[in-house]
Amino acid sequence: MAVPLLLVNWFVAALILQSSCALPYEGGNITECAAGLSEEETNAVAGLVASALFAVQAWSIIVLALRSGGKKARLSAEG
Repeated sequence: MAVPLLLVNWFVAALILQSSCALPYEGGNITECAAGLSEEETNAVAGLVASALFAVQAWSIIVLALRSGGKKARLSAEG
């Protein structure tokens, strides 16, 4: 489950960052993107953003799982 989520995060981050990519001149092989980053740099930044987003998502899932597990244990102990 972790790998698909990480890939989706990277894909979404890359789409957002590359939405403003354009060729600076015709015939060139270099693409300039938002904030003056090249296409390769944009892909690398998207990977870093995806990793950070994945860490936040995983932490949220773990916290929610622990909280809901604690509630179930309390409910069964009371009932």
